[in-house]
Amino acid sequence: MRKLLLTSSALVAAASISSYALADVSVTGAFEWRYTTQSSSQAAEDGTEFGTDNEVTIKFTNKTDTGLTLTGVYDFDADGAGDFSGGDESHLTIAGGFGTVSMGLNDAVNDSFGIGEHDLIDEDLSQVPAGSSIVTTAGEQGNSDANKISYITPAMGGFQAGYSLMDSGTAVQSEDQTAMGVSYTMPLAGGSLMVRYNKQTTDGAAAAETEAVNYGAKLTMGAASVIVAKGESTIGAGAAQTDDREANGISARYNLGGGISIGASTVTAEDDKDKTAAGVAEKYTANIAEVSYTVAPGLSAKVTYLDYDYTQGGETAAGNTDDSGSKTQLTISASF
Repeated sequence: MRKLLLTSSALVAAASISSYALADVSVTGAFEWRYTTQSSSQAAEDGTEFGTDNEVTIKFTNKTDTGLTLTGVYDFDADGAGDFSGGDESHLTIAGGFGTVSMGLNDAVNDSFGIGEHDLIDEDLSQVPAGSSIVTTAGEQGNSDANKISYITPAMGGFQAGYSLMDSGTAVQSEDQTAMGVSYTMPLAGGSLMVRYNKQTTDGAAAAETEAVNYGAKLTMGAASVIVAKGESTIGAGAAQTDDREANGISARYNLGGGISIGASTVTAEDDKDKTAAGVAEKYTANIAEVSYTVAPGLSAKVTYLDYDYTQGGETAAGNTDDSGSKTQLTISASF
């Protein structure tokens, strides 16, 4: 009898292990090496440097008998301190006919519904002094991987929407963040037109409260794509407002075939609150040109050129000064 019970217990345990083994597990990596040379009106910014940006993602996926898809993601920076301690994202998503719910360390929905000129450029080059408070793209602002819950609807005739909530915890209850976004995609003359809008608000003391709005459109026609975008963001509220920033950007990308594509973008950002007595505002302009080549599946090379100009205006924080110049970067990327 005891032998029978032990055998039965072993069979149940084996069955349980088998049911857990049904989950699909994938490990992917993205590894990037770059060489950058910079010419600047500030001597301290002149020079060359090497850099890396490496990432490893472990993903568990399972489908329940009721049709729900469960996905657990652990994503971390693989070159932070020479080990895998730099966790970036760690979250669970539950997807079904109702849409998708995400819980944990993940991006806010304004990231999913964001749009900016930099979206058509593989390498987001920018250059502003450490003491600046200007934005460098016309895209979404204020996103972070802090712990939150998010919901995104299923696509309904080209329309989709989402909402996320970040709870700042008991120590800083006044710094909760909410974000929302909507998008609509429709066919147009053999191509497609996508329109997006998103907004995020972070509560806090009057001087720390932030709000950002971003919207734009992407037109795709065959091998060509064009994005027009606008971003507006503030820091502080009422008399305590310190920044009121507006950015406008446009970009284009064209696939030449044979693994080669070219892209270009331009953006202008200005802070209406950071002005001198003479009315000169803090301002950033940037123009980017890029050539990308797919050497082989999973391996690409990119050359990106940035021409920039920064005006300090009324932003007098330490480490801030007028600057202009250029950057050229060679990037080698591999994915596994």
